[in-house]
Amino acid sequence: MVDDEEHVTSLRLPPNVVHAPEGQSLVNMMADGSLQAAFTGPAGIGRSGAPKEGWDASSVQRAPSYIEMFPDTLAAERDWYYRTGIYPVHGLIVVKDELLAAHPWLAKSLFDAFVKSKELWLEQLKYGIANSDTDRHYQAMSEIVGDPLPLGIEPNRPAIEALIQYSYQQGLLPKHYSINELFVDPQAV
Repeated sequence: MVDDEEHVTSLRLPPNVVHAPEGQSLVNMMADGSLQAAFTGPAGIGRSGAPKEGWDASSVQRAPSYIEMFPDTLAAERDWYYRTGIYPVHGLIVVKDELLAAHPWLAKSLFDAFVKSKELWLEQLKYGIANSDTDRHYQAMSEIVGDPLPLGIEPNRPAIEALIQYSYQQGLLPKHYSINELFVDPQAV
């Protein structure tokens, strides 16, 4: 179930995706019992209504304390990672093909900027300056996976391949693309 408009106007959701009733949000439906399970955070029950201009993390609602579906999520994440090599992708940078063609340096420059930003954040994490719930989660994950925010195609290959496979199976992609059809490796540019 979704309660938001699509951000990619050409995307046609598969028929098994249900939109929340008009005026309802996932967070409200979870609270009133209409939903029995949900993801937390801004993409789940961490906000009420669609993101609006100026919307940011400060407008995220803290979901009430629900029972976790998996009692020891860190152990489950550790087991999944060790069995599959899949560590969830935590963000993608999307650039139009036309911009990459007109400015071949763009992918590498963006990648370098994100590498620098990550280095600064890792310093803050190391010294306890970055200390949110999310920061603490990444700190715990780093003990399992090493780099808590791997950048680039190779460190994320198992996750990207699974993402492509499942997206194709669920009808979100019209065909099974290769990684190179969907991603530019900024380290190779």
